[in-house]
Amino acid sequence: MRRVVPASPAELLPLQLETIGIKYDQENIDRPNGYPYYHWLQTLQGEGELSTHGRTWRMTERTGVLLSPGTPHRYEARLGQWQTGFITFHGSSAASIVQALGFGDAEWLQWETDKPIITDQLESLLSFAEAGGDPSGWRYSGDLYRFLTLLRTDARTDNRPAMSKRLERIQALLDWLEEHFGNPDIGLSEMAVHLGIGERQLNERFRELFGQTAYAYLIRLRIRKAKVWLPSLPDWTVRRIGEAVGFRDASHFVATFRRLEGMTPEAYRKLYGEARDAETSGI
Repeated sequence: MRRVVPASPAELLPLQLETIGIKYDQENIDRPNGYPYYHWLQTLQGEGELSTHGRTWRMTERTGVLLSPGTPHRYEARLGQWQTGFITFHGSSAASIVQALGFGDAEWLQWETDKPIITDQLESLLSFAEAGGDPSGWRYSGDLYRFLTLLRTDARTDNRPAMSKRLERIQALLDWLEEHFGNPDIGLSEMAVHLGIGERQLNERFRELFGQTAYAYLIRLRIRKAKVWLPSLPDWTVRRIGEAVGFRDASHFVATFRRLEGMTPEAYRKLYGEARDAETSGI
């Protein structure tokens, strides 16, 4: 077995590593009161079985379960020897981060055969912990966040493809919008036709990935481009920039910019203009 309990810093970090390790022959575990911290368990080789809240999951290779603190559970090997990797963690922002990533009290995840990145990240973090290279804990905190985001993007739940796979399905449309966002005639129907799916299905995909409709994504893309051009093209009027990024009239552009950014395009430009002036004068 490889197991590391890193030093605990005096201050509670946003994410704090409690233990990390690999068990080459996982024993049976029964925790009716759960574990006191967040607990990630994944299969490296062999097969196990994990039960919680009346559900039982097969723990085959490239699967894992993330359990919240205090979640009752038990797990045991199936079909011989079971090799597992584990991470336990807590932290001042742990609950809010796990919730923001969309994970519940007990989340079963699975990833693709050709995507060992999650296992690679666990083994990399374990090797770093064994070397004792982070007495402050801040490197662990950052690495834990990257690990959790990998679970969110490269693993799948509820038989849905991983986020990375779902992004691949609409990447052609995203690339097309990056080139044609300035065309004011682009709407939901044109985007759906470009991807070869219905408008309703298109919006469902965008809501799953970005939390907004496809047209709302386009509007934010246009505003993002305007934020690049407003400071960098000082000779262009606000009207000209609004038209260049796809708005038919200046009033609509100004109103949309104010709604999304909390200030007018001119105020945004002035903010960055003042910053350039201060930099030039050495302030």
